[in-house]
Amino acid sequence: MRGFWTILFILSAIPAYALEAEVTTAPDVPAYITRIQPETVVVNFEAKEFVGPLADGKHYKFWSFNGTVPGPMIRVRHGDTVEFHLSNHSSSQFPHNIDLHAVSGPGGGASVTLVAPGEEKVFRFKTLHPGLYVYHCASPIPGIPAHIANGMYGLLLVEPKHGFPRVDHEFYVFESEFYTQDSGEEVLPEPVAPEKGEVASEKNASKSPAEKVETGEKEGFMDSLVNTFFGEASDSTEPDKKSIQKDLLNSLVDTASNEPVDSPEINNILELSLEKGLKEQPDYVVFNGRQGALLGPNALKVNVGEKVRIFFGNIGPNGISSFHIIGEIFDQVYLEGAVNGITNKNVQTTLVPSAGATIVEFTIDVPGDYLMVDHSIFRIDKGAIGLITAIGDDNPEIFESIK
Repeated sequence: MRGFWTILFILSAIPAYALEAEVTTAPDVPAYITRIQPETVVVNFEAKEFVGPLADGKHYKFWSFNGTVPGPMIRVRHGDTVEFHLSNHSSSQFPHNIDLHAVSGPGGGASVTLVAPGEEKVFRFKTLHPGLYVYHCASPIPGIPAHIANGMYGLLLVEPKHGFPRVDHEFYVFESEFYTQDSGEEVLPEPVAPEKGEVASEKNASKSPAEKVETGEKEGFMDSLVNTFFGEASDSTEPDKKSIQKDLLNSLVDTASNEPVDSPEINNILELSLEKGLKEQPDYVVFNGRQGALLGPNALKVNVGEKVRIFFGNIGPNGISSFHIIGEIFDQVYLEGAVNGITNKNVQTTLVPSAGATIVEFTIDVPGDYLMVDHSIFRIDKGAIGLITAIGDDNPEIFESIK
């Protein structure tokens, strides 16, 4: 009889089923966890090497998890058991693995997940600590820095047992550096459709960036920047002011992109420069994997008065991020991504170390466009800039232009 109860106890400790974790691509965040008990949760990742856009006219040899840079965001609960499946696409040239900073165990899982092309590894771990954690590849072949620098990283959120307070919007933003050199391989340009008998690229080439905005051909980030700092132009606007707006816009276009968007030239594919990495001289510092990932039509959109939470990660591989939103103050910051730890209030800029994370919360009180930047400010020139657009009624008690 004692043996029967022993077997029954063992069986009762084994979950009858496992949940499949929801994972999302930046800037989307998985839904809140509503269950109140820990479960076994299955996560499926695939290492994949591919060529994709890094900046306007520039392609790069990325290494990734699930074909995106950054990799997917994972959301689980404190006390869950995570069954992690890592496969490596058969077309890959290198073995890959994964080091999850939320794991308590050798290598954060890296020691048991080194997987060759076409194969799969599986391991299991318990989420012992709530918080926001970075994960990344740590394969020794050809070297850990190469796997990180090429795009293999992302965020894993371990919710506290009682969950997070609800907010109106949650976003996933990740900063990373790219150290590049010419690979000698070429990527063909996308075909450009003619417009009314005229090649679009030729038509656009004759116009300045400011003129493109005025004709509606390059709307979004650039014109919103002019409005952010100078206000919208009207018929009564002085010629001097219009000239300043155009000069600023032209400068910002040059800053935000290295090549014209519709350049017809054949461009060489970029790859990792270990020499630049060792010298800590990145060519690009970007949000969510490429220049412009959070600009123009990709800007984050909210309504005035809504509460926003950003899960922000920084992989480096070398630099510390000075995360800041121009015109906004963080109401609350979970320092270094710790949950149930130290929180800070009324923060202007928060430091995020290499391979670290933070959670910031704020409410936008005035409509308009708000720039997200790394306030190590020259990094804007390398792509570390994004946009939040807030829609709503004016609030002159808080902010208004007088003259």
